[in-house]
Amino acid sequence: MGPDAFAVVSGKTRIPVRNLWLLLLYASDFYKTGSPSLSGIEEYPERLPDLLGEILVASVADRLKKPLTPEFAPTERDLRRVRGRIDVLRTESHQLLSRGQVACRYEELTVDSPRNRLVQAALTFLAPLVVSKSLSHRCRADARRLSDLGVRGTDTRSTIRDTTVLFSRNDAQDRAVLLAARLALQLILPSDEGNGRLRRSSLTDHEFRRLFERAVGGFYRATAATSGWRTKTGQFISWNSNNESAGAGPLIPKMQTDILLENFSANRRIFIDTKFTSALAVGQFGGETFKSSHLYQIYTYVRSQETASDPVSLSSEGILLYPSVGQYVRESFHSGGHRFSVLTVDLGISAVEIRQQLLEALTV
Repeated sequence: MGPDAFAVVSGKTRIPVRNLWLLLLYASDFYKTGSPSLSGIEEYPERLPDLLGEILVASVADRLKKPLTPEFAPTERDLRRVRGRIDVLRTESHQLLSRGQVACRYEELTVDSPRNRLVQAALTFLAPLVVSKSLSHRCRADARRLSDLGVRGTDTRSTIRDTTVLFSRNDAQDRAVLLAARLALQLILPSDEGNGRLRRSSLTDHEFRRLFERAVGGFYRATAATSGWRTKTGQFISWNSNNESAGAGPLIPKMQTDILLENFSANRRIFIDTKFTSALAVGQFGGETFKSSHLYQIYTYVRSQETASDPVSLSSEGILLYPSVGQYVRESFHSGGHRFSVLTVDLGISAVEIRQQLLEALTV
């Protein structure tokens, strides 16, 4: 599925794959690194596979200048002598003792480590996706070289499900490379059967809404920080309740915001809630209206935090942010001393324009 193709969200909405790659970039830990290699990639997200391929090929070339460093990895084998811990259940269920064996679990030094498998899987996946034929050849060749050195590799889909790699303070050099490999595997979009036998990329409502939320949070965390903004995602907030009855406290639910932006030098706080529906609904008496349930939600987030001891809370703002294709909404109003905005981000336009719309959301 190339960058000029379209992905289908919720069975009906068509979004260019290159713009989904842009969202994946914004949502990734690799984007947070602020690597100089990212320069210009936001304007041309279709080049993302080639960028990641270049990073991984260069990393493998550097690694193979000397033998691969082995790591301890968990291993399970049936042995003729005890090593590590005994797996009693497997030993008994497979009647291994009758054959003079015992099931063991232990740590073993091997180059077939999660890190090396992650890099190999990413190279294998990127090879047919990159535009450059020479880079494609290098990706395949390096994946084979790692295999020849003992990196067994796994099914690419299995690797996607387990791309967690723990980092230590000594991993600064490897961190960006491994995050690039993880992002490369995330470029594989789920597929379903389209018309006839043609396969197409497809995401459910839940998958896309989660991606959009993470992308917006990642974008502001990396971009708005230079302007004095601090970004928090998945922040729990309370109701600031008082005079509670004896049993009320444990029964009052927590509220969790999607994105919270704070800029104390500018005396601003913004609650952003992302949705995946149309920004407008048909009103009770005809015509279009904002969606009342969404307004109630963002209104509650903002007004429930008001307290005299926190002056910024008295003028905080709420934004409802909707992804769209072809719809442009930029509306706002004031209520109770707070500004509320309903905005769309058009994912059918160019990456440069998407970035601009996200930046403009803070200035509407």
